[in-house]
Amino acid sequence: MLAIQVDFSSAVPVYRQIADELRALIAQGQLADGAELPSVRDLSGRVGVNLNTVAKAYRILSDEGVVDLRHGSRAKVQVPSAPYRRSDMDDVERRLEDVVSRLVLAGASRKEVERMVQQMLERFFDCAK
Repeated sequence: MLAIQVDFSSAVPVYRQIADELRALIAQGQLADGAELPSVRDLSGRVGVNLNTVAKAYRILSDEGVVDLRHGSRAKVQVPSAPYRRSDMDDVERRLEDVVSRLVLAGASRKEVERMVQQMLERFFDCAK
């Protein structure tokens, strides 16, 4: 069972949280290439959001090339065969810079930020061991 958690009090839009969670599951290998995602109706019911919210999350992932969307079929994981394009990496770097700046503004020390980054690296790179 796919467990997607959203924080309704977060400043991050719910559709973005859903896309981010699914992207992380794919990157961690918990959703393999070709795996079917829940239907929009099913996931929206489980998360407690509007159908359009889940559909928007799926469209974002489709635009990124990590989900295959075909009318009348279930969305499927599509692990990219090529690495992200440079323009995509520029956007990712900007988002990472935003996250670090938010942590600093919230009072996190360098050691705390390093600890968080280390934990994330372990989640994504050590999970396959």
